[in-house]
Amino acid sequence: MKPPIFIAVVALAAAPARADAPAKLTFSSAIELALGQNPDIAIAREGVAGADAQAAGARARRLPVLSIEAQGSLYREPYALPFGGMTFTLYHRDTTATSITVSEPLTGLAYLSELVGAAEHAAAASRDDYDRVRLDTAYRTADAYIRVLEARASADVAHRSVTDIQSELDRAIQLRAADTYTDIDVLRFRSAKAAADQGALRADTAAETALASLVLQLGLHDGAAIDVADDLPATPPAMAMTLDQALARAIAARPELRAAHDQIEAAEHTRKSARDALLPDIRAVAVWTHLTGVQPFEPEDAEFLGVRVSWNIWDWGSTYDAEREARASVHRAELTAQSLVDQVRLDVRTRWLDARTAFDSLAAAQTQQQTADEALRLQKVRFDAAAATTTDVLDAETDAAKARLAFAVARYDYYLALVALARSVGDLPSR
Repeated sequence: MKPPIFIAVVALAAAPARADAPAKLTFSSAIELALGQNPDIAIAREGVAGADAQAAGARARRLPVLSIEAQGSLYREPYALPFGGMTFTLYHRDTTATSITVSEPLTGLAYLSELVGAAEHAAAASRDDYDRVRLDTAYRTADAYIRVLEARASADVAHRSVTDIQSELDRAIQLRAADTYTDIDVLRFRSAKAAADQGALRADTAAETALASLVLQLGLHDGAAIDVADDLPATPPAMAMTLDQALARAIAARPELRAAHDQIEAAEHTRKSARDALLPDIRAVAVWTHLTGVQPFEPEDAEFLGVRVSWNIWDWGSTYDAEREARASVHRAELTAQSLVDQVRLDVRTRWLDARTAFDSLAAAQTQQQTADEALRLQKVRFDAAAATTTDVLDAETDAAKARLAFAVARYDYYLALVALARSVGDLPSR
């Protein structure tokens, strides 16, 4: 892949984690581990190896072919022919025939060269697909990594709510003993505490599920023990690309577009090879033969040079129809490529707008959190002064918890949007 110019997320430097026992993973080391362990990449790599081998085989077909054919026969008895008072042995009881042939295509070189071109572009498309799989793997890993952090942040907010409400409940029990609170106040706090406990349990489960998904994406076995570090900047950086820059980058870097171009070229070479198949196949041949058991009527050794011509004169149009089919494949590949450009541009535009919206939402979410925390503090002060009710405090506590969660989610949603934008322009999420 080309070095990315788009900074999706800034991460701290970290040594690569070992696949067998990864310690605490950073953002960068998680992506590096996935690129080395994910089975999808290994499968794509084998596809590249197969396509390269096919291209090498096509190139080899243009070179001279050396073939050896040997035959041995054991007859029941030799064949003797009497003639003019003499007996001639036409072949003995045991005979052998050995032939070594060298054949080089002449007119077929054009046909074979087109097949080579098709195979080479198919191999290039396979390498483009390998780059796409790497991009998808890095994107899914980064997405899963950030979702683990987001789930853990949500769990932290839920547990903080549990702690805050527990503190209020303990204080309510003390004040009830002093006849300052009523039983209803204590019951309200108990009910709120139970609801907060349920929310914390659900948040913990969501965090464990997100971690299990990351383990699978890394290419590790289910249940592998890993831990992740939140080494993303506490204050997310602003977007580093304008929309026009992102669109230009995607057109230049997306492997899907390169693959579409290679598929057009491969289809065009296939069409030309189908056209060349209409011509006669002329080959130069050189043959050496060695015979035993048939002398003196056949020479023991013989060599000759010659030309071999074969031409499929009439096949009810099947060769011509193959050329028509190849022509349609070219047109289909061109239409697919044209459509893909529009799809890529729409994808980039959507991801860029999502990232911009997520960044703009950060300030609002931070203001909401600060305001809700201050409102909660004031309600507690008013409640201590008997100027607010239990309901007022619990409502403020609920608003504060929602605001804390909204700010945590907004931060990670922005990083998720940056990762998605990096994928849409064809860059690996990186430091």
